[in-house]
Amino acid sequence: MPNGDVTLSLTRYVLKEDENPSRNPANVSKPLDQTAPHDDGNLESATDVEAELEALAAADEESVLFFAPDAPEIPDGPTSPPPPRARRGSNASSRRDRSESPPASFWATLKRQAARVAAPERPPTPLPAKTTERIILSSHEVHCVVSSRHLMLASRYFHTILGGDFPQAMTLRTGGNVTIPLQDDLDSMIILLNIIHGAGRKVPRQVSLDVLSKLAVLVSKFEMLSTVEFFSDTWIDNLQRGGLPKGYNENVLPLVFVFWVFDRPDEFRDMTRLAQRESTEKLEDDVGNMPILHGIIDAIKRDREFAIETAITVVQALIDRYMAGQAICDSALDDELRYACDSMVLGCLMSSSRKIGIWPKPVAPFNGKKFRDLVKAIRSIRILDVCNKTSSRRWNSHGPSPNCHGLEDSIEASMENIEAGLDGLKLEDYPKLR
Repeated sequence: MPNGDVTLSLTRYVLKEDENPSRNPANVSKPLDQTAPHDDGNLESATDVEAELEALAAADEESVLFFAPDAPEIPDGPTSPPPPRARRGSNASSRRDRSESPPASFWATLKRQAARVAAPERPPTPLPAKTTERIILSSHEVHCVVSSRHLMLASRYFHTILGGDFPQAMTLRTGGNVTIPLQDDLDSMIILLNIIHGAGRKVPRQVSLDVLSKLAVLVSKFEMLSTVEFFSDTWIDNLQRGGLPKGYNENVLPLVFVFWVFDRPDEFRDMTRLAQRESTEKLEDDVGNMPILHGIIDAIKRDREFAIETAITVVQALIDRYMAGQAICDSALDDELRYACDSMVLGCLMSSSRKIGIWPKPVAPFNGKKFRDLVKAIRSIRILDVCNKTSSRRWNSHGPSPNCHGLEDSIEASMENIEAGLDGLKLEDYPKLR
C-alpha cells in the first residue's frame, strides 16, 4: 500500500499582534525625572519580545512534517524503521535485516511535531475588546508528507484530483509521488491530517471558535465530514459548555457556518434565528471573508426585511383605518364623543409611530433597524381613548383610559405571530454544494 507518496506544501507564518497600532508613545506625558529609566525599560522589554519571537520562529523552522513515514524508497525520502531484533539465542538473532535506519533528524522531527500538536488547546480567556493588528514577522514553507490512499479514502476532493485524469493524478502514477501546493491554514491542516492518518491521540479535544471555523473551512473544501464527524461533535459539545451567544454578536455568523458544515440542525436554527431578529442591513459586511453559502445570507436578509415590513404594516393599517374618516368608536354616548375618541387614538398612533421611526413608513432595507428592537418599541406604544367598552363612564369625569378598544392587545397578538414565523432556518433547506 503506497504511503508517503504525496507532499502537501503549505506556508507557516510567524505573526505578532499589535494591540495599539495607532498609539504614539511620544505623545504620552511622563515626569522628567522618570523619562530616562522608563525609556530604558521599554528598550529592554522590546528586546526581550523580539528575542522571544525569534526563538519561536527558530523553533518553527521545521520544513517537513511526516504523517506517513513508511514511504517508498525515493532519494532523501523517509524510510521504514528497521524490524525488531529477534529473541536472544534464536537462530534469527544473528541474521537481523540490516536495512538503513532513518536519520536521527527524522525521529527528532516526529517528536517535535507530536509535542506541538498533541497538547490540547486551552479555552480562550475573555479579554476586553481591543484594536489589534497582525504583523507577519516571517514565513517559510512546510511540506507535509502524507499517504495518497489515506487522502483519497478520507476526502472526496483528494479522491477526485488523485484518482482521475487530473495532472496531480498523472504525476503520481508516473513518478510515484506528487507535490500539491495549498494556501490553507497550516495548523488546522495538521489536525485534519492526524485524523486522516489515524493519529487520534495528537488531535485536540477542545478548540476555540476561531480554530473550529478554520477547520470547518477545510472540511467543507475537502469534503471530509464523515472522516472528522466524531471529533467535530466533541469540539462542538465542548464549545457549547462555555455557552453559545444569547444575542447577535461577532460570533454568530462563524457559528452559523460551523453548524452548517458539521450538520448540526438545532444549533444552526438557533444561530440563524438570532441573525434574523437582531442583525441590521449590514449583514453582508459582518460575513467578511467567511465562505457562508449565499443562499443562507440571502434568506436571513429576506426574512428580516419581511418581518420588519409586516410589523410596521400592522401599525400602518391601524393609522390608515382611523384616517379614513369613518367613525370607528361604538362605545361613546354621542357623535362628538366618538369623534374625540377616534381622534385621540389616531393621535396616539401617529405620535408614537413617528417617535420610534416608522411614520412616515420607511422602506427596505430599513437601515439601522433590528427586528427585535422594533418589535419592542411597537409593543411600548400606549393608545388612549375616550370611552370604555365595559362601562358608560364619560371622559370628562374619569379622563382617558388605556386600551379600551383592545388595540394594544391586537398589536401584541400580531407581534407574537410575526415572531413565531421568524424562527430560524432549516438546515435541510441548504444542502452542501457538490
